[in-house]
Amino acid sequence: MKLALVLVSGELEKLQAASIIASVASSFGEVAIFATMDGLMAFKKDVVKSRAWKCGELGKSMLSANVPLFPEVLRQAKEVGNLKIYACGMIMDMLGLKKEDFVDIFDDVIGVTGFLRMIEDAKVLFI
Repeated sequence: MKLALVLVSGELEKLQAASIIASVASSFGEVAIFATMDGLMAFKKDVVKSRAWKCGELGKSMLSANVPLFPEVLRQAKEVGNLKIYACGMIMDMLGLKKEDFVDIFDDVIGVTGFLRMIEDAKVLFI
């Protein structure tokens, strides 16, 4: 199975769900994640350090319960599964950001066209 996730939301609950889906799927297939829009901004070092994600009641509960959150879940999945994570180059260029402004999780910075070519035969989920 080949799965592609496009992260467009910066909401903690959605990012957490995406990380769990990607983690499980990468243990038995190939998974590619493309972080763009607010989904990309959620990986900024300052946002992750301050845990300043948009979230509802469930997200607030996750933060207070100190459960492993999406950056850690994805790091672990990359270590044991077949998972690649890409940052959206267009958004980074538009905002004057560099790969170094984000937590060290991205395999590469690419554009939409490159990602679409890469996932040509994959099932795609937008989260």
